[in-house]
This record gives sequence, C-alpha cells and structure tokens, in this order.
Amino acid sequence: SERRPTQRRIAIQHQAVSTTVLSCAPRHPPPLCTTAPRIMSSTFLIQSFDKGEPTAAGRMLRLCPLLAGGIGIASIFLCMIISRAENADLGGLAMPYISDTGREGAAYFMFAILNTIAAVLLVVTSLLNHHRLNMLRAKAKAGAGFNIARWAMLFWGMLASVGLCVLSVVSTLMSADAHLYGAYVFVAGMVIYTCINTSLLARARWIAADEATREQLVPRKLWLVKSVLTVVMSLMFVVYLPVGLSILCEWDQDPVTKLYDYRNCLDIHKLRAATQNLCVWLLLFYIFTLYHDFEPKNMVQEAIVVGEPALSSIEVVGNPVNEENKA
Repeated sequence: SERRPTQRRIAIQHQAVSTTVLSCAPRHPPPLCTTAPRIMSSTFLIQSFDKGEPTAAGRMLRLCPLLAGGIGIASIFLCMIISRAENADLGGLAMPYISDTGREGAAYFMFAILNTIAAVLLVVTSLLNHHRLNMLRAKAKAGAGFNIARWAMLFWGMLASVGLCVLSVVSTLMSADAHLYGAYVFVAGMVIYTCINTSLLARARWIAADEATREQLVPRKLWLVKSVLTVVMSLMFVVYLPVGLSILCEWDQDPVTKLYDYRNCLDIHKLRAATQNLCVWLLLFYIFTLYHDFEPKNMVQEAIVVGEPALSSIEVVGNPVNEENKA
C-alpha cells in the first residue's frame, strides 16, 4: 500500500520530464530518442561527443579537418619538390599550376594517393560540419532556411570531394578534359561550401539574443577569420576561373608528350596560376578552422528544463531513476 503512491509519484515526475524534453515510448524507450526539435542528425556522433566530453572516436573525428588540410599541403609541397628535382617541364611558369606538378612519374603517384586520402577525409569533415550546424541551428532556434542551406552545403561538399578524387587520379596526360572538369568542380564546390558555411555562422550570431550568447555559439574572432578567408578566397576564385577563362588566349601543347607550353600566353597564365594557388591555400587554411568548430560542446545539443540545470542530449534520455534523485 505504501509502494503504490511512491511509484505513482515517480511516474508523474518522469512523465513531466518526458513531455517537457523528449518524445519517447513510455515502456520501451530506444537507447537514444529524438528530441522535440529533432536535433540528432546522427546517433553515433552524439555518442562520440556525449555530454560535451569526446570519446576516443570523437577525438579522432575532430582531427579530420586537420588531417585533410595537412595532407593537402603536404601534397602540394612534395609534388613541387619532386617536379623540380626531376626537371619537369612546367610550361615556363615559375609558379606552376598545381596539377602540372603532379602530372607524371613519382609526383603523380604522390599526388593521386595523398589527395585521394584527403578527399575521403573531406567527406567525413563535411558530415561532421553538417552535424555541428544542426546543433547550432537548434541552439540558435534558426528557421527552415538555415536547414535548407545546411543541406545544400552538404551537397556541395560531397560534390567537391568527388571532383577532388577525379582530378587526383586522372592526370592531364591521361585525360585533360576529365582532369580540368574535376578541378573546376572541386574548387567551385568548396568555394560555395565555405561561403554558405560562413553565412550560416553569421546568421546564427545575428539571431542570438545577446553578445554572450553569440560568443558561446560562434566566437567573434573565429567568425572574422573565416569571413576574411572566405572573401579573399572568393576573389581569387573569380580571377582564376570566370575572369581568367574569359581573357585566356591560345597556348601550345606538344602532340607527342601532351605537355602544355604557356609561353604564348605567359602573363595571363601567371595570373591564373598565382590565383589558383592562393585560392587553394586559403581553402586549406579554412578547413583548418573547422577543428575549432568541432569542439565537443558544439557537437551536442543542450536541453534545458525549467528549474533544472542544463542537461546534454544524452543525459535527458528518459531515466526515471536520475530524475527521482534530482527531485
């Protein structure tokens, strides 16, 4: 007789918490339930950053942007060194196109292997950032437009990764058209990706209630760094592709070796090669900044119950025992 009121009180308390925070089956709750705003884009990612404390998997995932950017930089440097050591014909350019340095011999294998690995890491980074922006959307209470842009951004990130794979494996000696289209898709896709990402971060800061909330969601210094990188990178992209291609003049190609000779249009190719290199370098530095975005606290959604301290998305998964102890 004394046990029934106690069980009833626990059931009422548990029901109040469940209706406030979660929507779960009362008798058979799944290991992880979807919160009211449906903020969990991946159960695995939520578990990897449980309560803002990364697991071993979470720490490894957070390194993906550093590894992707670092491998990209290593690829550029190594291919440049190898092509110079082998006296490769770079068409008369002191600062060559990146593709020409990984076109043949040992440089090609280095270029193909490293950039293919970087492409895989870029896919993982895009998925992680997609999840991080989902958490940001829920915290900032952004609208449907934010979510649509987030999915569009994921599409461009995946498309750019495919372009990177194509340009890495297919050299200009194998198929110049396939390589060039892969390069255009990669560079254009990543520029669009970074522009959307920076815009979404600005949007989250804009709709935040106060400056303290803005700093918690997106630190001002980090956003300024991303903004500067995005603007300069976009300018380099415009000069490299739309403007560069429109003013480009004819250049020669050896019919036997299929090597390009840019000396007939040297000044324009110098401009395009320089802006291409700057655009790619800025892109790699932008990818580095995502390491900060993937802080454990940014990868989970805090659910706040009125009158109770903030709980993580894992901690509020309907545990009546915990709720009784807190009461």
